[in-house]
Amino acid sequence: MSPNSNFKLLNQTLVRFSSGAYDGVAYSNTVLTPLVGPILTAEKSATPTKLARNQTVTFTFNIANSGNRAAEVQLIDRLSAGLSFIPNSVLLNGAPLPGASPLTGIPLGTIPVGISIQVVFQAIVIAIPETHVFQNQGELLYTFTTLDGRVISDSVLSNRITLTVAPFQLEAHATLSTPVTFLGDVIFYDLVIRNDGLLPMENVIVYLPLPEGFEFVPGSVVIDGVLVPWIDPTAGIYIGYLPPGTTVSVRVAIRLAQMPAETQIPFQAIIEYTVDGTVYRTLANLLILSVTIPSLTVNLAVDRTKASFCSSLTYTITIANENSFAVDAYLIRLIPQGTVFLPESVKIDGVPRKGTSLAAGLPLGTLLAGSTTTITYQVQGGSSGANYPQTRNQVEVIYTYRLTDGRVVNQNAVSNPVTTDIFSPVLSVVAHAAPMYYEAEHSVYFSVVVHNNGNLAADVQLYRSDYPRGFYLLDPQINGSQIPSFPSSEGLNLGVLAPGYAVTVSYWIYVSDSEEIAEISAIESESLSQVVTRFTARYRCHYEDSTCTGESLSNELILPVDPNIE
Repeated sequence: MSPNSNFKLLNQTLVRFSSGAYDGVAYSNTVLTPLVGPILTAEKSATPTKLARNQTVTFTFNIANSGNRAAEVQLIDRLSAGLSFIPNSVLLNGAPLPGASPLTGIPLGTIPVGISIQVVFQAIVIAIPETHVFQNQGELLYTFTTLDGRVISDSVLSNRITLTVAPFQLEAHATLSTPVTFLGDVIFYDLVIRNDGLLPMENVIVYLPLPEGFEFVPGSVVIDGVLVPWIDPTAGIYIGYLPPGTTVSVRVAIRLAQMPAETQIPFQAIIEYTVDGTVYRTLANLLILSVTIPSLTVNLAVDRTKASFCSSLTYTITIANENSFAVDAYLIRLIPQGTVFLPESVKIDGVPRKGTSLAAGLPLGTLLAGSTTTITYQVQGGSSGANYPQTRNQVEVIYTYRLTDGRVVNQNAVSNPVTTDIFSPVLSVVAHAAPMYYEAEHSVYFSVVVHNNGNLAADVQLYRSDYPRGFYLLDPQINGSQIPSFPSSEGLNLGVLAPGYAVTVSYWIYVSDSEEIAEISAIESESLSQVVTRFTARYRCHYEDSTCTGESLSNELILPVDPNIE
């Protein structure tokens, strides 16, 4: 036992007696006996006082000795069912006591007279009691030594505390199919919901706010392994009724449609539910998704902004891998329309690549993180007579890299466009004949129009097919003006034909009489059934320091010969 507050025990006896009609009392002398021992008190408190499942509660004991003897003290606190002590959480006056447990006793050492100490430890709610209440008190076991050397053991209880526990508890655990994503990628958000309380939950709905740049994949909601394509996840995923102890799983697909401003993206679902007519909301665990933003820049340059069709153009491609990871790269779309690749012109970082053809693209191999690669090659500005007044080029790099989750991704990067104005004569040669057959002692009228549809003047020479013997070319003219002749071997000089201008050449072909044709056929041992006529315009042009040549062919005129001509 502990002594009272004045540490003294007062004792006195009395004797009651009567004599006849008289009653009396006789008192003995008073004896004062001094008391020796500790006076221990334990005040217990807890924070918080309203709990939920899986919540941590902190217990605090303030212990004081107001007696007259020091005591060796041990604190025992047998926690209520549903509470689990958190190992190594015991603090004595702020100092940790590794390995100590209130269940087996926390040694507090000797508490001298007039000294107070504080003990703190933690527990976690692992189960909800049916009464929805935890009641708990601690106990101090102590020993002390009397003045005459005797060892006394005793115990003192602390005050009792009451903690209330919510009768319902929703557990929500979320995961992502990958910790890293990229533009256009589809990932899966998985959520497992469990009713760990004692009451049913109604109208359970899962809301997943999507960060900037993300969108749901329509028809991708899966509940407990069953596809539910009619659910629109933007309006919430309806679960409905969830009895106590029941678990439900939810999966939805999410796509990164636009690159967000941040690269660390938070995802946290909100679960809304109703218990006893009251609406509650619980947050799932927070997930962070890393967005990989590939940074491969492609710059394209050309050495000429204006050139003739026979000039060479030199393209320079600079590829900078600004990523923190290596990529395997492949160049495509290198040859602009209307140009011709010049073999043996490819160089990579100044080193010639002999025998390289760019028709199927150019493999670059592995580009290390932070590296820069330069590629040059040449094309001819255009084919002879092609109508391409402007050459536009824009190359593309296809590259692959590996994500931290092991997936291999194929991406592309497009360069800036570059253009070169191409100067070239574009000659069209159109021939006509009337009538469209040959007859003895009659003539056929031929006309050919040479038109410069290009943007560069050209010096033009017109050539024609040979005619058989007995076919005579008469009255040649240029734009209606008589000219001496139109020889097939030397051609006919049309002069300089400016852009947009045309020249018309005409003549007659007279067929001799049938007897002469018959004699010629007999000598040449050939039967003449048709005559083919075609014209060729050959030209020469100049642009800056280059001289170009080319030719254009006319349509083919096939005129039959009257069978009665022989």
